[in-house]
Formats: sequence, structure tokens, C-alpha cells
Amino acid sequence: MPKLNLFLSADVEVEASNIIFNQSLLAPEPTLRTKAQRKALHCILSNVGKYKTQPILFNMRNQANAPEQYNPHGYGHKPLLDVLKQLQRNGLLTIKKGTARYLKRADGDFEEAKLSSFSATIELVSLCTELGYTPKATASNPQQYVELKNMGGKLIRFEETPYSDHTNALMAEYCDYLNEQHIEVDGEELGYFHLVRKYKDWDGSRKLTHGGRIWHPFVSFSGAKRGRAKINGSPVVTVDYPASVLNVLYKLTTGKFLEGEDPYSVDSLARSTVKYLCNCMINNPSQLSAASAATNRLDELTKAERKQFQEDRKRHTSIKAMMKLITDRNAPIAECFFQGKAAGQRYAWHEQNLVFEVARLLARMDVPALTVHDEFIVPVDMVEAVHEVRYTTGFEGLW
Repeated sequence: MPKLNLFLSADVEVEASNIIFNQSLLAPEPTLRTKAQRKALHCILSNVGKYKTQPILFNMRNQANAPEQYNPHGYGHKPLLDVLKQLQRNGLLTIKKGTARYLKRADGDFEEAKLSSFSATIELVSLCTELGYTPKATASNPQQYVELKNMGGKLIRFEETPYSDHTNALMAEYCDYLNEQHIEVDGEELGYFHLVRKYKDWDGSRKLTHGGRIWHPFVSFSGAKRGRAKINGSPVVTVDYPASVLNVLYKLTTGKFLEGEDPYSVDSLARSTVKYLCNCMINNPSQLSAASAATNRLDELTKAERKQFQEDRKRHTSIKAMMKLITDRNAPIAECFFQGKAAGQRYAWHEQNLVFEVARLLARMDVPALTVHDEFIVPVDMVEAVHEVRYTTGFEGLW
């Protein structure tokens, strides 16, 4: 499913600025008269010309316009929303409102987080064709595969470096390959892939050095739903890096992955408890703050995991005692714990760099793999390819 592409500006014979709005089916009411609104209409028609009737994701919340690096044509966010609502009133597209992240259902589990989306009607697609907004007109426009946000969550310009160039090229190649495959879940095609790596400017450098995970609707699917995916008609299986972040830390610190070992395996503690506490230990600056985070974020666990955590804490009398067991088990990387969230995001950066190097290598081997954090979702008969490369792919010298 594509996201509204602000890089598009179709090379058309009839530009949106020349349309007589109050006499056109595109805008029969005299509400789209400003230059910014006409420019926004050009963006939307360019997207419909490229993606046709596919649902196109967008953010319905009011927000600042994206910087030039992500929005080279200067489309305004509010004018885009105004035009989308006008086209919906005119029956030319339908808007489906998204679901907020962390919204809970009545049973206590979280809803799948979703962006809003709009879908063009056949009539609007035909109008786009008549105006020249066709795939051929929009195919050559560039796209960006990385984004950087400041600590307030606002998109900011990033410094272009060999790493940003490498990552953009890698993601473009990977997405182009995925777009050649037929991927569906519960009979619904996932559609166009434009996977953007998302970074945060923890150190104020404006460099892409923290974070780097992607978001796509399938990332928010439950594990069970992702397991029902089919790639080119084949059922899928999930392969992950066991304890991926810790494994990357072992690689960076000792030079070796823990292939065949599980750093979450700690005597007298449930694996889910160890995994949960490790996340707190990696993303907090002290043992005290990590213990506080572990106490306050228990709703992130499933009911079974919460019950197990409480049993483990009762058995060991304190969270501090459990964290010491984890630190002792993972002594070679003990220095990586309790360094704060910025350090945790730096570790995640290393993890995601490795994941996408592997994903591109698999694509070059003609093995389609969807990534969800540290997981690779691949056709069931191609699982051995992931086992073959996941511990042999180099990544230290690339950034």
C-alpha cells in the first residue's frame, strides 16, 4: 500500500492550475481557488495516476508542511487535506480514517495502528488518464527512502552522507524487488511497497545514526495475521535473529554472533521476562530507572507474560536481582546496559542496518523477504536461504 508520494509532479499537458474549478467535476464548488490548493490537487492527481485505485496512505492530522528534502515541490499539508475532502464530497474518492497507535480494544489488547487512506474511484482514474496523469507520466519521479525527525517528532533535514546514499540505494533496490512479487494477506494484496527508514536526531547531528526501522501496514498486523500471508502463492514462515539487538551487541563487542546460543536464556527466569527486562536495561540510563520502567510498562506485555513476570519477581524478591542475573549471563556486553535511550536507539540502528543488508542480499538471491523488526517472512520453501546468510553477512564496514 503506497503512502502519499510528495515527490510526484507528473509531466502532463493539462496542468491542474489550468482547470476551471467551478466548472469541473473535480471541484464543482468554488472552494479550491487558491494556488496552494491547485498545487495540492496536482499532487493528488499525480498519485492517482501512478497508483490508480490502490488505497494511498496519508496522515489526516494537522501537521507542519514537510521540509523540502521530503517535499521538493512544496505541497502544503492543509491544502492536501482540503482537496482530499473536496474530492470525497464530489464522489471521486473515499477516505478511510486511520486508527491511533496504542488504542486498546475492549478485551485489553491493542488495535492495529493504521494511517488514514484514500482510494480513487474508477471515474477519477479515468479523469487522470484524460488529463495525462498516467503511470508513464509519473514513473520517472524520484523518491526518498529515509527520514529524520527531531526529538519533538518533527521532520527535519538530514545531512547527506555516503551512509544516506547507500541506504537510499539499498532500500530502492529492495522495494523495487518486492514490487515485482505478488504478496497478499487474507486474500488482500499488500500493494505497492515504498518502505521508508525512520531515524531520530538524538544527538543533534542531523545524521542518520539512531533508529532506522521501517513502517508499513503489515508491521502492525498481529503475528497470526502475518503468518497467513502468501508470497507468490506460497505460504510463509518467519525466521528471526534470536535476541537480535543483543546478538548485534555481541558481534560489535566480541566480533562474533551468538549463533546457536540464546542470551535471553537465564536460569530461573522466563525468557519473556528476560527479553522485557533487557529492553528496559538497554533503553534506560541506570538500574533504578530501568527497574522503574519495567514496573510502569507492564501493559506492553501479554496477560500470560505479565503473570510470568510477577511470578519471577516474587521468586527473586526484586527487579534489581533479576537484572543482575541477566547482566551476569551476558557479561561480555554488560557495558552496553544502562547507557540510556539514545544508546538503545544506536543499537537498534546497527540491528536494522544488518537486517536490511540481509534483506537485499536475499532479494539478489531471488528470495522475497518481508522484514518486521528482526524477523524475515519468507516463502516456506526458501527458509534455508535465511539461515545461510543471516550470520555471515558483514555489516561493520558499511557505515
